[in-house]
Amino acid sequence: MSVDESSTRPARADTVRLESVVVGVDFAAPSIAAVDWVREHFAPEAECLVMHAIDIPEPPRFLRGAFPGRQEVLRSAREGAAARLARLGEARKWGPVRLDVREGRAEDALSRAVEDARADMVVVGEHAHPRGMWSTLGSTAEALVRTATVPVLLVRSARERAPQRILAAIDDSQRAGDVLGWARGLARRFEAHVTASHVFQPIFLNAARAVSGLEASATLEQEQLEQTEEWLDQLLRDAGFPEGEATLQVMPGDPVSALVAAQRGGDFDMVVIGSRGAGGVGRRLLGSVASGVLRGATCPVLVVSAAAETDAG
Repeated sequence: MSVDESSTRPARADTVRLESVVVGVDFAAPSIAAVDWVREHFAPEAECLVMHAIDIPEPPRFLRGAFPGRQEVLRSAREGAAARLARLGEARKWGPVRLDVREGRAEDALSRAVEDARADMVVVGEHAHPRGMWSTLGSTAEALVRTATVPVLLVRSARERAPQRILAAIDDSQRAGDVLGWARGLARRFEAHVTASHVFQPIFLNAARAVSGLEASATLEQEQLEQTEEWLDQLLRDAGFPEGEATLQVMPGDPVSALVAAQRGGDFDMVVIGSRGAGGVGRRLLGSVASGVLRGATCPVLVVSAAAETDAG
């Protein structure tokens, strides 16, 4: 099976960096739970910046006379948020964390904080709106995936422990090596087991059948399955996985549906996935596999985006 060399480059799997993380807090329960989990289970020894963003738009010109000056509103909001963060950190016993309040849209403020802190990861809790509204309202996590220069961790329904079963979603892209690098590094850190999963889309099998004839079609599925497993096994070796340390999983179907079903049915407590990124309208609407998994998974999801440069491995 011919594979683009860029998708089989060795994953840097031995030096996953979790020395500094930025966690966004909007004061909703999911974001507070995300900080709790990161501090207690995921990266308790990392330098941690807990940040809240205030985004106050300019009032319409015809109403400005009825409002205080914007700078006065910002100052009051900043002071109130800073005091609330301090009380929250003390009450939740977050320990030695830095607290910060910044102005702007959450994804922009978090991205700037990541750059300033030279953080290794940015973490957010589940979107405060009902999950069914994500398709129209978007989310901070999805916006960060498009812009962040580090992996983005969405914390949802995290268990009271470090990850023990990690699902690494692999496709034929440049992100495959980085995804396996992060999965391998996290597995070492937490003594977790990794399942490397690839979704085999039926369209490729159907296309091969269309040109091969009925007699050959009986063996095509098995041949393509074997080639896919060989390719995935090679990726695992390139990522530094010893024989038998990870489980291979090749599934037919739609990537989003198959991966979400595998996560839920396999009792995985973390998904690591790559995002190829998009341009133009695609950057606004996403519609990617990573976006679908972010919306559908019932556990924390770590996204290594096209913009991210990891030190994994």
